[in-house]
Amino acid sequence: MRSRNLVAALVVLSLGVFAGTVAPAAWAVDPYVVDVQECARNNGQATVPAGAPISVQNFAFVTGTYGLMQNFLLKQETMQGVARPAGGTPTLVDVTDEWSNPEQIGDGPAQGWVTRLPNIELEALAAGEVVGVGSLTEFTGPIQIVFTPVGLIGFGPFHVAAGDVFLQVCEITAV
Repeated sequence: MRSRNLVAALVVLSLGVFAGTVAPAAWAVDPYVVDVQECARNNGQATVPAGAPISVQNFAFVTGTYGLMQNFLLKQETMQGVARPAGGTPTLVDVTDEWSNPEQIGDGPAQGWVTRLPNIELEALAAGEVVGVGSLTEFTGPIQIVFTPVGLIGFGPFHVAAGDVFLQVCEITAV
């Protein structure tokens, strides 16, 4: 069985560039928000304005019932990695217990439950500075992702096996 610390460290190191801190910070100006899932859809790349603090909006998990959400929360182990300066030693943080309380979403047949990790807050970057952020969720047991009623919305069900991982990484460049 894989050691999630080793896997997370390798993921972080494979990016070669990670930055910042994971502790929330108070900013004099509103931070520039980077959605890690949208970043993943853009080949893992995002640009931000130089000199602006950055708030990285993390992965959210959604499933169809409260019971399935509780099952997810019990069977996931999640690490986040950041490092600064680019190429520096990554800082890995266990955020397994940092997921938000489940919230019900939707009011029709496509309703479900969502939980989110807190944002990663990064200090402003200089023009041309490249940094990265990442999270790795490993499952200690099988889970189901199902939206009720099954088949009505044409999405799922999905079965996630023990040992499977969800990986979110984003390389951020200040311009």
